[in-house]
Amino acid sequence: MRQWIRNEKGNVLIMVALTTAVLAGFGILTIDIGRVLVTRTQLQNAADAGALAGAGLFCSGTPTDAEVQAEAKSVADMNKALETNAVNVDTQFGDILVERGETGNDVTVTTRSDSRQFLTGLFNVFRASDPRGPGEVPDEVTEAAVSAIATARCGGVCSVSCVKPWSIPDRWDDVTGIPGYMGDGPGRSPTDWRNNDDFDHEIFTDSNESGKWEPGETYTDGNGNGRYDQEGYHPSLTGYGPDPVPGNFLSPNGDLGLELTLHPGMPSGAPEPGQYYSVRLPPINKGLPHEPGGDEYRENIANCNPVAIEAGDWLRTETGLMKGPTNQGMTDLIRQDPDAEWDDATQSVIGSNFSVSPRIVLIPIHDPRIAIRSGNAELQVVKVAAFFMERMVSSAEVRGRFLKVRQPGAPCVDGQTSGFFVYNLSLIR
Repeated sequence: MRQWIRNEKGNVLIMVALTTAVLAGFGILTIDIGRVLVTRTQLQNAADAGALAGAGLFCSGTPTDAEVQAEAKSVADMNKALETNAVNVDTQFGDILVERGETGNDVTVTTRSDSRQFLTGLFNVFRASDPRGPGEVPDEVTEAAVSAIATARCGGVCSVSCVKPWSIPDRWDDVTGIPGYMGDGPGRSPTDWRNNDDFDHEIFTDSNESGKWEPGETYTDGNGNGRYDQEGYHPSLTGYGPDPVPGNFLSPNGDLGLELTLHPGMPSGAPEPGQYYSVRLPPINKGLPHEPGGDEYRENIANCNPVAIEAGDWLRTETGLMKGPTNQGMTDLIRQDPDAEWDDATQSVIGSNFSVSPRIVLIPIHDPRIAIRSGNAELQVVKVAAFFMERMVSSAEVRGRFLKVRQPGAPCVDGQTSGFFVYNLSLIR
């Protein structure tokens, strides 16, 4: 027995066998983990595709939650994990979540699949409760439950460059009268506050020089009802927007394709003497130099001013009709794509020689509560809209139609809005 114990013959074989078993285990473990990682990557691709597809519906309309979920599931289900395993997306267990917000609409997609395991499944390394239903994964199933998640957003873009040197007021409620209000002078009636193209309000003391009444500022109670009265304004509920917005009775079907005058051609169309909605670029709060005058104004019409403009910026008006520079700048702009035209049937631009016509431009829209005064007035931007520069009706009278365009730029944050005229579709998770 002592001789047998001391005998070293065959030790190498034992060590080789043990080492081989360990190396084989590591090899199989590497395969198992690799399968999990590959499955997760493919599931992530499926989640990304489904989330982008669902959120993309918000970029082109106002879908229901059910329509968004169906689109996201349909696209995600087109994918496979490890070529053979199906991608599971179950809407009844919350795998597709739709969140609507003022600055963007989010779609979150969770994808799941099983990755069959050779070694780790024997030791329950990846075993977990199945999130799609009650109970534990059966013991005889040697598979790893793998999942991935993605969130996509179709949201407004609030900071853009290459805007044109005009700014029109956002729409306000100029239709609904204020009961009992008798106006600011003798003999005036409540109808004076309806459809007069002025943002009407009671006289107030603008203590912080913001141009609009804010709580705490004193005012003259013109109708004796004990509160400050003014016509209604909200960027979404009264303001311009391409899509239908619940509560916006001024435009129940949205403003896509609506034609507006961006630069009046006659003094009769001016909001104030000497004011024609022309503005200087860049914004005065950016701290950048600018050269006022016709040459700079004409250049900004025909070409691109690279400085970004966003909600909250302040613009200084450019006084005077600027007839010659307006005509020259618009002529140069239209010549860049002369065959482009508006199609009422499709509510889009047709006949363009470009994928995106250079005649599709961005225009800042300002807060209508801040009155335009004669002289060099200052206006505050509340949103940026897209227009197709359709035509000049007469000398220096510029008209455009609202469009909805995809544009890179900084997304809107809480408290800002682009009206979704300018949007971007992106993954945020």
